[in-house]
Amino acid sequence: MIVCSFALLGLQESYAQAFEPHVGVGVGVGLTGIVIDASATINPWLGARFGVDIMPVPTLKTEFDLGIEDKTNGTSISEMSKYIDDLNTKIDAYNADVAANLIPGPALEKVDKTALPSGELPNELDVEGKLSNTLLHFLVDVYPFGKKSSFHLTAGAYFGPSKIIKINNGEPGFLKPINQWNNAIIGANENPTSLLYTQVVQPNNLQMIGAELGDYFITPNPADQGNVAASIKVSGFRPYVGLGFGRAVPKGRLGCQFDLGVQFWDSPKIYAPNYDKLTKTYNSETLIEEKNADSDAGGVIKIISKVSVYPVLNFRIVGRIL
Repeated sequence: MIVCSFALLGLQESYAQAFEPHVGVGVGVGLTGIVIDASATINPWLGARFGVDIMPVPTLKTEFDLGIEDKTNGTSISEMSKYIDDLNTKIDAYNADVAANLIPGPALEKVDKTALPSGELPNELDVEGKLSNTLLHFLVDVYPFGKKSSFHLTAGAYFGPSKIIKINNGEPGFLKPINQWNNAIIGANENPTSLLYTQVVQPNNLQMIGAELGDYFITPNPADQGNVAASIKVSGFRPYVGLGFGRAVPKGRLGCQFDLGVQFWDSPKIYAPNYDKLTKTYNSETLIEEKNADSDAGGVIKIISKVSVYPVLNFRIVGRIL
């Protein structure tokens, strides 16, 4: 309301005085990245900026512990090959029973050892994370003191991608053997009279492989062909309010402008593939803290979901061209 009031004042004064348009360009740096924009002033009370904020962020790589040894009764990774061979042997018998209609459900794929390093299931997953936050902006500056001061109030909006963080496995298709393992465990548990269950899964206490996140079980969806993707989403339209010093177009040839404010990007939402053990279905859904509010993971999700604003702190060098 304050910004609009000053804007109306500026428009009124612009009719009372000579029309004083000026045009400039600017380049800067700050929390939104590298800022490049064009700017204009209508009179000493009003200015506007339109440009792009480029966030140059490299791909970040890390390792994610799958906790496989916890899912295999404490068996070390080097001993996993035996369990894979046992599963594959009984999968043949399981598929024969499926073909004979002795067991309901689809046939199972064998765990493809040739796709595994040294024929062993990985204990760690290489993941890549990318920040995608390059934006367009349109901002209106209001100078409440006119020519007397470069102090300004600013309102406008930023426009950008909704997925600000994307996480993927580093090697395409790397997790397909994990899908095959998990489906074998699911099939065995759903058919407890099968040899797959009675002779391999149950006596060795084998479990599905994935990451526990509160009540969520994060694991790749077989439909994704051995790949996993997670993301954090916000609103692509982000209203902005702020204040600062400096003019959108300087009085001389060169000047500077400082801005401090916030973007309102709504509550971030976390998306990750998971398996619901109650409904026995794979999903790619929003993780909500209410579902696991008592866990550490629920606390993390709660914190992320509350960060509904993004701070803006930028410094620009501006030049007047007209």
